[in-house]
Amino acid sequence: MNYEQQIQKVIEFIGKHLDDKLTLEQLSQVVCLSKYHFHRLFTAYTGLSLQQYIRWLRLKRAAHQLIVDKNRPIIEIALDAGFESHEAFTRVFSQQCGVSPSQFRSQMDWHTWEKPPYRLPTQGKVTMNVEVKEMQARRLAVFEHYGDPKRLGDSVNKLINWTKTQALDLAPKAGEAFGFAYNDPKTTPPDEFRFDLAITVPKQVKLDGDIIEKHLPAGRYAVAVHKGSRDNIGDTVYGMYRDWLPQSGEELGDLPCIFAYHNFDHEVAETELVTECWLLLK
Repeated sequence: MNYEQQIQKVIEFIGKHLDDKLTLEQLSQVVCLSKYHFHRLFTAYTGLSLQQYIRWLRLKRAAHQLIVDKNRPIIEIALDAGFESHEAFTRVFSQQCGVSPSQFRSQMDWHTWEKPPYRLPTQGKVTMNVEVKEMQARRLAVFEHYGDPKRLGDSVNKLINWTKTQALDLAPKAGEAFGFAYNDPKTTPPDEFRFDLAITVPKQVKLDGDIIEKHLPAGRYAVAVHKGSRDNIGDTVYGMYRDWLPQSGEELGDLPCIFAYHNFDHEVAETELVTECWLLLK
């Protein structure tokens, strides 16, 4: 699958349906990609989240409207661009353009709009050390985190506290504790952020309450090792999508990016953290 062509196809679709309510699910279906991977692929190739790109297109069209129809009220243009108020439109337009809509209308400086705020990145000679491995199935105890990623630590504590109430020793072991990264906290609104925290557990362990059962499927996974702070783990993840995947000849399975933790912040210095990034393959 040519992922660059698929992303270009989505870009063309967005342009033709700019006034529609475009959703992640709808656009991932346009190119028959898993929604779990589509948004990361889009960001890897464009440098922007899906919503940032759509907003920029609408703002640029609004800039044209400000010039072409000088007598049209700015609030009408703002509503056409998907904003709920004059104030919201002015704030975002000013952030993008450096001047308010009314100032832009009088100055007509097109420098900001000459180039889109995205581009397909040049791969150059980037080498991703990615291995394809066969993984066994695992039964998981999972706590589902929804909401602000700043509260993720609270969810971690809930899972850890649950393990301490069990008769068996369920303390997370290297390579058997996981994070299911449904989206990127840097490009996702806090109230839409989702992340599953999971540990491998034996069949006899009973799960209840907020701790639910899920399964990691057996199969082939692309695996890249990220060493050091997890704050910049996105560099490794997007590198897999942008630099390794297009030349690999592989296709992605219907599962979000998975982090396999080999040690933890309370055990080692941040520089010694080791995290594997897994992508399920077809």
